[in-house]
Amino acid sequence: MKIIFSKIFVFYKILRNSKLLQWIANFPRTSIFWYPLILSIFSGLIFYYFFSVLPRHQELKKVKPQIEYLTDKILSDGMFIVTEMTYQNLTQNKYNEGVLTIREIENALQGIYFDTKLRYICVNQKGEWYNIGDFVSDYLSNIERNSEVLFRYIIYLDPEEINIINELLRNDLFETWHNSRFPEIMNIDGQIFKAERKDLSGFKFSLFEFYQALQKLDKYAHEEIYTRNKSLQINAANAYFSNNFKLAIQYNLEILKINKKDKDAMFYYGASLIGDYQIFNGIKVLKKFLELYPDQKESVKSNIKNEYAKKMIFKESD
Repeated sequence: MKIIFSKIFVFYKILRNSKLLQWIANFPRTSIFWYPLILSIFSGLIFYYFFSVLPRHQELKKVKPQIEYLTDKILSDGMFIVTEMTYQNLTQNKYNEGVLTIREIENALQGIYFDTKLRYICVNQKGEWYNIGDFVSDYLSNIERNSEVLFRYIIYLDPEEINIINELLRNDLFETWHNSRFPEIMNIDGQIFKAERKDLSGFKFSLFEFYQALQKLDKYAHEEIYTRNKSLQINAANAYFSNNFKLAIQYNLEILKINKKDKDAMFYYGASLIGDYQIFNGIKVLKKFLELYPDQKESVKSNIKNEYAKKMIFKESD
């Protein structure tokens, strides 16, 4: 420590006797033009930071969760449009891979019609069973509404995100879908004729461009909008439900480094270990999970398919 102080003292003596220090000391008196200019610029920068940059940063901090939520809603509604419009011939796992082609989309749309009833339990706000025409129409409207709300925060949005969302909203699907849902009816000499019933494969180009815009927005959201924890959670869920358990383990471990008691991460980490045949480690994690969250017992029972693991997890408690 003495050596460090002695070096500092020597440096100070050299600096005190140097011409540089004398020039700095005399600069305010000798410089009529540059000193006031530099002082003005410096004062302006301080004023700009405290009265413009800092308040805007605080405001952005308040609205960012809303921007994140609305962007996430647009992305999830868009994903459901792609999967349900194709009658789940394109699954969420396939969608999340991000490499769909026009040919794949065309094949997935063949034999699917506006009035095709959805395969799984899916009802509208009136409690009626959805058909594909109504489902896609409602979810396109959701995207339009959420985009409109998002643009209320336009001063806080990056130009790149604005451009991507505008690209999404300009897609032909928003106009042609609503106009094509009901068959054209013509009355010729008292006879009623309906247009030929066609499947949805004619929407292949619109849906492909819609899908590409969603992929751009998803990439931007992970890089610029989502918090690191949110991004990891989405990637972990996608990996788990794609049965890519090794990748799910990695993502969930990263989340647990941020928050070691994160409920979802702990559960999916244990479930992924079991899915990756690291059964004993998975059992250990899920037992710890149930100690922290005993109300999740039924959830574990219903989601863990490995009967041996399930038996060992509940062996002591049962």
